[in-house]
Amino acid sequence: MAPESGAGGGVPDSSAESWGVGGVVGDGRYRLTHRLGRGGMAEVFAAEDVRLGRTVAVKLLRADLAEDPVSKARFTREAQSVAGLNHHAIVAVYDSGEDLVAGRPVPYIVMELVEGRTIRDLLLSAEAPGPEQALIIVSGVLEALAYSHQHGIVHRDIKPANV
Repeated sequence: MAPESGAGGGVPDSSAESWGVGGVVGDGRYRLTHRLGRGGMAEVFAAEDVRLGRTVAVKLLRADLAEDPVSKARFTREAQSVAGLNHHAIVAVYDSGEDLVAGRPVPYIVMELVEGRTIRDLLLSAEAPGPEQALIIVSGVLEALAYSHQHGIVHRDIKPANV
């Protein structure tokens, strides 16, 4: 589970300030700073964990999907499932909950923020990986997928922008 990117929709204003109360979620614990990505189900923001003084990623279910009980339940299950994984190639889940956005409860997941470039970034740059480096990257992805599958979890959104 990495920050999502790509086309999405349904959120009238995706600036960090439009989420939560003054750009914070989790009863003020996570101060959203900027958007990292947007996918079909959620937006991911960089945020400051004001309690622990660290930077995290906060994934927020799109506000329009938060009104759908099936989408909301799936998002909540994702947080619970991934939180049970402990693997060096899978982002850690630190927290989850719900906060009000425009008066409506919207679920969120707080995750480890992984700095660096995605495979998509590498492929679009002049520094595209050679065959040996590509094998190392793909091996790591497959190892993480195998681990998650052994624990009954299917990623559902593997793409270069999410790795």
